[in-house]
Amino acid sequence: MNRSSILIVGAGATGLPVGYHLARAGTDVTFLVRAGRKSALDSPQQLYCYDDASLKVFADYSVVENTAELAEKSFQFVLVTLDGHASRTEEGTATLRALGDAIRMSDAHVVMSAFGMGIRDHYLDVLGIAADRLTHGFLGMLAHQARAGLPVHAPTDPAKVARANVAYKHPANNVGFRIDSGNATAAKEFAALYNRSGLSRCALISRGLDDIFSDAGSPVYMTGAIAGWPGFAGLVADKELWRLACRAQAEIMALPKNGLRGRLMARFMGPRTTAKVHLKMERDMLPLDYQAFNRFHHGGKVHAQDVEGLRACLDEGRRHGRPMTALASLLERLAAHKAAGQPI
Repeated sequence: MNRSSILIVGAGATGLPVGYHLARAGTDVTFLVRAGRKSALDSPQQLYCYDDASLKVFADYSVVENTAELAEKSFQFVLVTLDGHASRTEEGTATLRALGDAIRMSDAHVVMSAFGMGIRDHYLDVLGIAADRLTHGFLGMLAHQARAGLPVHAPTDPAKVARANVAYKHPANNVGFRIDSGNATAAKEFAALYNRSGLSRCALISRGLDDIFSDAGSPVYMTGAIAGWPGFAGLVADKELWRLACRAQAEIMALPKNGLRGRLMARFMGPRTTAKVHLKMERDMLPLDYQAFNRFHHGGKVHAQDVEGLRACLDEGRRHGRPMTALASLLERLAAHKAAGQPI
């Protein structure tokens, strides 16, 4: 049988764990990295797995620094790991445009991991591909650069973490990746490819649900930033701030574009239910420190993506005559927090 082949744009906290799992599934993995980054991948990459406190060695991949090097290659899938903010920068847009030029005449299906209102249209426009060749997919596991300096909880081995490039932890349901089922054939093919690893599984999520969760997840993380990233029990105990986050979450879910499903979710995902979801995640993700991860990830790496997404939701709601009072208040408090010099 011919081996499947995937191009992964970016070899960081998303690209390396997904690449490792796909390589274990028998897929040929090629990374496209920025100029000067290739040498960092000359040696095998080591991934620390919180699930079994072990180091995984990942060596069976290829690396290119320029889309011109892709001329003789063909791929079943292309996974772009840029976040929503990076995808819209001048550099990110140039990368996507060059990628589009390289794959446009092929059959490669693009999986974007970026979040943000309007990001799908941005990708389609810049890549210059048909809508049925683009799908949204994102990590189900939590993964971070080992240099993030997260607290170490037993039985995590700090010496092993120090030797790793990236560390990752699967949730209790063992979902390592999620992909939206809007393009059903491509989604099922990608999931089947990933699942051959036998290490974790790829779950399908409806495009409607994916769009809602993509927009509505950030208020909780912005609340964590404002409160100084306490554990979730402490965050929920600040009833005024917690309720503000959950009201903002509900305003986003209930946006007209989300239809009846969004309105029902806005009613269901109140303060108590939302607290249960995050408290359970905090327990399930041990020994990875969930809130420390959120501080590193949502307070740093993808903070610009999160804020841009919330502002887009605010504008979307107001275009439809909705005051979006809670979301506006949350963004004002976040801006005041930053203006006071408080850390995010």
